Amino acid sequence: MLNLLANIVLISALACGKEALPVTPLDIQVGRHAVELRKSLEVRTSGARLILFVRETDGLGITDSDVADAFKTIVPEGSVSAFLTGQDGKQLKLVHTGYSFYRGYKGLVLTEADPIESGGPQMFSHLELDSKLALNGVRAVWIDRAVLQVWDVYPRL
Repeated sequence: MLNLLANIVLISALACGKEALPVTPLDIQVGRHAVELRKSLEVRTSGARLILFVRETDGLGITDSDVADAFKTIVPEGSVSAFLTGQDGKQLKLVHTGYSFYRGYKGLVLTEADPIESGGPQMFSHLELDSKLALNGVRAVWIDRAVLQVWDVYPRL
């Protein structure tokens, strides 16, 4: 019976292909660099956000006491920005405008600098991050406000 269950789990995971892979945390270095995506990010209307959740903050010198204020001081607004480019050449700039804290993760909220015109959904397949400090173990989450859905950002392995 145990062998049967193991085979079902294995077959289910293989059938999903790349969708079954866990989201890989990425390290953000100082400067501007590209993040290759497995799946394009969709923007239906203005209000989309990218949240960069940071779990590994040991290198930033943050202690357990008063984590939120310490994180906001060490990683001030404007520390990170993102640039999305679609296959049609359209670009969308996201700037660090706030914070989000969830289950031990400290998050940077990046919002649109200039909202896009509503002309139907747009797909962005290229992501570049520009950072003023190094952040390790970052998990990126894409939120499309139009449909109130949350997607993990899948960097290529």
